[in-house]
Order: sequence, then C-alpha cells, then structure tokens
Amino acid sequence: MFKLNDRYWRIGIALLALLAVTPAHAEELSREYRIKAAFLYNLTKFITWPNEKTWPADAPITICIYGFNPFDTYLEKLSERTAKNRRIAVRYLLTEADGSLDSCQVVFVSQYNTAQPDLLKAPIPSQPVLTVGDDPDFIPHNGLIGLVAVGNNVQLDIDLTRARQAGFTVSANLLEIAHKID
Repeated sequence: MFKLNDRYWRIGIALLALLAVTPAHAEELSREYRIKAAFLYNLTKFITWPNEKTWPADAPITICIYGFNPFDTYLEKLSERTAKNRRIAVRYLLTEADGSLDSCQVVFVSQYNTAQPDLLKAPIPSQPVLTVGDDPDFIPHNGLIGLVAVGNNVQLDIDLTRARQAGFTVSANLLEIAHKID
C-alpha cells in the first residue's frame, strides 16, 4: 500500500495553494518575493554576526531557505553578489535533516511552511543563525527578523532584544527603516 510521507504531503498542499493563486495575485506575490530577496541580501550587509571575525577568509555568507521556496529564481541572482567582501551562497533545505544548519548564516522560513525548524523552538539559537521569516507570527515564535507584507509594501520587523542576546549587531540603517522593533 502506498503511503505518503507527511513532509511531502505538506509540501504538496503548499504547492497546490500557490498554484490556485489568481494571475493578478501571482504577479503581486512575484513582486513581493523579489523585494524580500533584496531584503535578505541587505540583511547580510547590515547585520554583524557574533563570530563573523573568525570565519575563514574564503567562506561565503550562506542564506538557507528552509522548506518551501517561495522565491522562484530570485535568489539565484544573489549568488552573483558579494557582501562584506564575501560571496553569497544560497542553499535549499526541505528539512533540517537535509543538511546542517551550521553552515547557514541566514535561515529563511516561508509562511507557507507547516512546521517550524527546531532552531526556532530553542530560547536562543545554539549557533549564530539569523532567522528570517515572512509569517506575521514569526517574531512571537522566536524568529529574529520578520519580512511582513503590509498593503503593497514589505516591512521589516526586528526582535532586537533577542538578536542582541544571540550576539548579533543590527545596523542603525536597518533599525531606521524597521516597521516594528521589539
């Protein structure tokens, strides 16, 4: 008897939900995720990780997409860019078991995921991983940065207290444009 794995079932449901989007709404989502991709890039430039000075000179800044990837191909362009004299690398992880989060400096969790990665369940991330998500409840569920859509805009929410507890330094430039700071 054929039994569907829960992970694939959840991914399939998320994909069907996205396919059911009207063309006009799909265009809005496309624009929204192009903007969110730009935010991810700028986060790599305006956030300082607590262990950044100890990274090997040739190590990239790795942005990991956990679970469902709503960005289409927009993130591939980031792989052609640099931040802080480091190349940007993008990895896609369906689950935490698909690869170590240790090599990720940024982990993006889409609002279309049905499960949170374990690193969001911990009081403070065990390694300095900048957790970014676009679910409106991402910050209350232990995320550090929220990229939330408000009307036709993407707004930045920051849990500054938690980010500082984890050892991150957030640039004043980001704080200035933030919609909400906790």
